[in-house]
Amino acid sequence: MKIAIVGLGKVAELHAEALRQIGPHIFAGGWSRSVEKAADFCRRFGGVAYPSVEALLADEKIDAILVATSTDSHFEFAKRGLQAGKHVLLEKPLCERAEQIRELADIAVRYDRICMPSHNYIYAENMRRLKVHIEDGRLGDIVNFWAIYNKRHDASIGEPDLTMRELMVHHAYCMLFFLGRPSHVYATGTNVHFDDKQAHDQLMITAEYADGRIANLWGSFSADDRSREPWSCYFKVLGTEGSGVVAWDVTKFGEASIPFWDDATYWDSFLQVEQYFLNECLAKASPPLSTLADAFDAAVILDAARLSLVEKRRKEVAYR
Repeated sequence: MKIAIVGLGKVAELHAEALRQIGPHIFAGGWSRSVEKAADFCRRFGGVAYPSVEALLADEKIDAILVATSTDSHFEFAKRGLQAGKHVLLEKPLCERAEQIRELADIAVRYDRICMPSHNYIYAENMRRLKVHIEDGRLGDIVNFWAIYNKRHDASIGEPDLTMRELMVHHAYCMLFFLGRPSHVYATGTNVHFDDKQAHDQLMITAEYADGRIANLWGSFSADDRSREPWSCYFKVLGTEGSGVVAWDVTKFGEASIPFWDDATYWDSFLQVEQYFLNECLAKASPPLSTLADAFDAAVILDAARLSLVEKRRKEVAYR
């Protein structure tokens, strides 16, 4: 298999490093709007620096592409990749609008290609094992779920919807992975850190289920948790017969040039998502652990949370 990358930013580096660990010749190259960035990226990771997206998609040696550009161009490049006969691994947030995710699903079926969300958190082995124990009933009836994230980011990055779009999307697809669809959400947010005072840097979403379960999704770009057992990135499931927890901050190394760049769990999740994409989806035609349908549901949940923030009331999630 050969994979090329469209968009060569920081996240692309994690994917390229993961591909290099899987096999030395899997990464075929990439394209960036900056010719200099593409050339530098391929000097460091190998492969061809393609002069255009058209040239990349026309290369018959390439089996799949990773789309790692900004969110506003995800739909365009994923669509073009599928129409060119390439499988697509699509970074999150997948698209600007939920309807675009459904359109990509239709296109993937039409061209008989796989379009897999890069919902990397759930591909971590300990997350997958926790899901197995839940499905086997070892935790009894699930009562509640917690997804917690605390990591201080530079205050200058703040803009309206950033925390919801870039952070809470992880919480939403993890919630769906463990519990399925909630019926209602209530969201609240504040600004205590970002320079842009119209931008929330702390968000809480409470999701309710028809059977009484509750999911609590907390995300903050405002402060680090420096306590002994930090809730930097933390998932907990409580059941009537048992409970499970998955925490980051287990293995740390080097300097964090950007938040979590020093966390092995974060790095490993990219390796695990690439391994599943290659070894299960492409080689065996297995479905992704988090599908485009799940990505659509996550987008709809976050849209309901956005309305809840504005209206300051509980909102029903309209899965349409």
